[in-house]
Amino acid sequence: MKLIIKTIIYFLFFFYSSELFSLEIKNVRFGSNADAKRIVFDISNDVTFKYKVLEKKIEIKFDKKLILEKPFKTNEDLKEINFDKTNNLIILTFKRNIHSPNIYFLKKKNNKYARVVIDYKNKQKKRKIVVVDPGHGGRDSGAVGITKQLEKNITLKVALLLKKEFRKYDEFHVILTREKDVYLKLRERTKIAKNSNADIFISLHADFNKNRRTRGISLYTLSEKASDREAEDLARRENRSDFLGNVDLTSESSEVTNILIDLTKRETLNQSSHLVNFLIKDIKSEMNLLKRAHRFAGFTVLKSLDIPSVLIEMGYLSNKEDSKLLVSNSYQKKITSNIVKAVKNYFDWIENNN
Repeated sequence: MKLIIKTIIYFLFFFYSSELFSLEIKNVRFGSNADAKRIVFDISNDVTFKYKVLEKKIEIKFDKKLILEKPFKTNEDLKEINFDKTNNLIILTFKRNIHSPNIYFLKKKNNKYARVVIDYKNKQKKRKIVVVDPGHGGRDSGAVGITKQLEKNITLKVALLLKKEFRKYDEFHVILTREKDVYLKLRERTKIAKNSNADIFISLHADFNKNRRTRGISLYTLSEKASDREAEDLARRENRSDFLGNVDLTSESSEVTNILIDLTKRETLNQSSHLVNFLIKDIKSEMNLLKRAHRFAGFTVLKSLDIPSVLIEMGYLSNKEDSKLLVSNSYQKKITSNIVKAVKNYFDWIENNN
């Protein structure tokens, strides 16, 4: 009998002591400024947690037992806040999609409580406008592959896939310079980007080389002087279908205007190079790049003064292996997926460094 009583006392002590040492959710507070909203949970002591973010929901799972001191209140953005005591889980359900959530922990230290902080926006950021240019088209077939594949058809198919891939993300609005087999002058392509207030311009091509062993992806940004003879010849070949010459910046009458234009152009070239660096980083892990993947040439389609622009040569139609890949669905899907990933990373980098 004494043993039974001792056992009961032990379990009662264990139960109440575990309750005693449980953490308490003391309060939930709300705040906001012009750009973001904030939700703060006051916790009696330091704790670790994991979280999951969905379109209209945030789940925070704690590693220790928690007790809710009083029912949660909500703000105008929240449908409800629930506490799952069994799983130590706080579930926030919002009335509409939330954007740019940032969830972090502030230790107790000298404060009265430790804090779990959720910052978010309930207005979507301005969508980035991406203009995708399928090279060639109409009477301009571009390069002809060793098995008679036409560059204009490959670039259009990849551009349409790229637009579809970008549509998975609300943050992008994609415009194609052409969506069917039509001829466009090179300056018409850059004019579409300019009139659309494009944030970036991506031109898609498939290269041709006399050396049939040459293969791989290369990426070009603007240079008044090409990085090598091959790039120079390629630029001359691509620009031949357009009768307009280069933009002559020296005709500007105002010295100040010239300086500003030059600075704008320099910054655009820098941003174009940053974009290429992100593309190379995301492409090289899965796909074949030329040894010097980033090249420079005077392509007309890259000459927008204030729009970061890149021309992607997706492979060589003159090479047996590349020509097979360029018409392959899996290759086309892989390159579009990598381009979208790189563009996302590029814009994230800009946002974090502004």
